[in-house]
Amino acid sequence: MALKNQYKGNIGKLSIAMLTNDANFSLGVYVIFMLWIGLSLAEVSLALSAWLIFSSIGQIPSGIFADRYGYRTALLWGSIIFFFGTVLFAFGQNFYWLLIANSLLGFGCSMKQGADYALLYEQLQDQGKEKSYKQMAGKIDFYTNIFWVVTAVLGGLLYTVNARAPFYAEIVVAIVGIVACCLLIEPPRKVKKVPVLRQIKNSVKFAFQTPRFSKIFIFSALIGSIAMMTFQYVQPLYVSLDIPTSYFGFIAATLFIFRAFGSWFAHKLGKFFSIDKYLVLHASVFGLFLVLMQRIDSVYYIFPVLAVFYFLRGLYSPTISTYINEKVTSDKRATMLSVNKQVLTVVAAVSVSGLGVIADKFGLQQVFFSISILSLVFLIFYVLTLRKVEMD
Repeated sequence: MALKNQYKGNIGKLSIAMLTNDANFSLGVYVIFMLWIGLSLAEVSLALSAWLIFSSIGQIPSGIFADRYGYRTALLWGSIIFFFGTVLFAFGQNFYWLLIANSLLGFGCSMKQGADYALLYEQLQDQGKEKSYKQMAGKIDFYTNIFWVVTAVLGGLLYTVNARAPFYAEIVVAIVGIVACCLLIEPPRKVKKVPVLRQIKNSVKFAFQTPRFSKIFIFSALIGSIAMMTFQYVQPLYVSLDIPTSYFGFIAATLFIFRAFGSWFAHKLGKFFSIDKYLVLHASVFGLFLVLMQRIDSVYYIFPVLAVFYFLRGLYSPTISTYINEKVTSDKRATMLSVNKQVLTVVAAVSVSGLGVIADKFGLQQVFFSISILSLVFLIFYVLTLRKVEMD
């Protein structure tokens, strides 16, 4: 059992380190910034796909790296790579600059994803408090989202003054993230350093050890990819509705309040919604609302729809990471969380590239229609296959 004060302030440092897992000051303006640079929607989609592709490429190697060499080490290297990507993005001049920047940002994020939640679970387990993981993960996500609310508003205002200003602020946050990672304390654990190929084989085998676990493991990633696809086209949608860019930060902030409350209530709602019911609800709402979004012609309609999306996204990380952490042993924890993210990013990366072409040729409404079809297909697949497996 860990000493009482051994981890004093550690969760706070981890929360700061997790702030750079996503953008903050640029949340509401990163797409229109790329359009301002001179990229077409197709090029923006390719640049975003680079983030997704390199995030995907890095998931399994970074998960294995974290399990073998330490969660803190993985978080630190991820923060450093993220910093260089942030600098390149802030000073980017054309498509190729942003392509390389997004590649670094994606790989840097992949180094951190999995290691962050794994470190949290290991610390709570070492303290004998692992049952509080979902509640604690939800609280971290809540406060992280509140931080994003504030920075999104400031970022939107900064963008109206200077288009690059929000991204300069991102550089400062990235530096703070590096410092926080340096100060983290990692729980002691036994590490089994088997050959890398065998570790990959064991992890893949573990993902399919029981039919029920594999279905939830894969489908949760597919549903996560739907949300990632959708949000890439929200800012162009605002532009098509003639919403002033000065409002973008406030809109992002408002929506992240809904995401924050989704994270906060994840623990309580888990008492009423099993993992199966949550995934079915998530997929159903996304699919049906995206079908309705073909008719969007008013800001008064789009905001309630997006508010529901963001609330569901707030539920996502605490719910899915809790399920995986409870089923996975310590030596595979970061790897399995990373594999789940990899399935998510691969599907999203492939899809976003094609959706960019659809956006240029047929418009945003057809993009949302295509995403809704994917969501409903995933839902039908999940419901049909889950009925055939036994509960584990």
